[in-house]
Amino acid sequence: AAREMKERVLKLIGDGEGRNVWMGTFHSVFSKILRFDGHHLGYPSNYSIYDSTDSKRLIRQIISDMQLDPKTYPFSFVAGRISMAKSSLMTANHYANDSDVQTVDEASGNPRIKDIYAAYQARLKRADAMDFDDLLFNTYLLFAGFPEVLYKYQQKFKYIMVDEYQDTNHAQYLIIKKLAADRENICVVGDDAQSIYAFRGANISNML
Repeated sequence: AAREMKERVLKLIGDGEGRNVWMGTFHSVFSKILRFDGHHLGYPSNYSIYDSTDSKRLIRQIISDMQLDPKTYPFSFVAGRISMAKSSLMTANHYANDSDVQTVDEASGNPRIKDIYAAYQARLKRADAMDFDDLLFNTYLLFAGFPEVLYKYQQKFKYIMVDEYQDTNHAQYLIIKKLAADRENICVVGDDAQSIYAFRGANISNML
């Protein structure tokens, strides 16, 4: 869909101007921003991106290293909990100190998820790597912590359009809100009847 949108824009306005338009998924656009400015967060421009397979492999290794029962801590379940935390902009430290989150994990028999999350982030950072959720989370941290970087992109993106807006999560909503705050030229397109990704953190209230 992102590729088709690029092709349509290039056809409408030509290769010259069209090449200057940033188009793509949230993850591809934000990964580009982090290539340019991730050094503010301590990442090199050539940082690695872990896909879901890489992430689950690392989590499985951490569970093994901690000598936890993989039946009690299924790596897919743990990965899902960490992903939901990041989509809610919750760091490992925040996760560990949130009483509601810890109550849920303890009630489900998974009190060590907080430790797995902390170890997972430490190993990613040591490898100069980010997972897919970090591409959003770290862009938010970049804009929140470095106003001069946010201002640069507010000036660069004079107009912003987001398609399939019903599928945005909390992190995506806040990042777009920051980017559009200066010029307030934003158009979002979505259909609340097609909101089917709540299980991945999508929040229909972003649109409503």
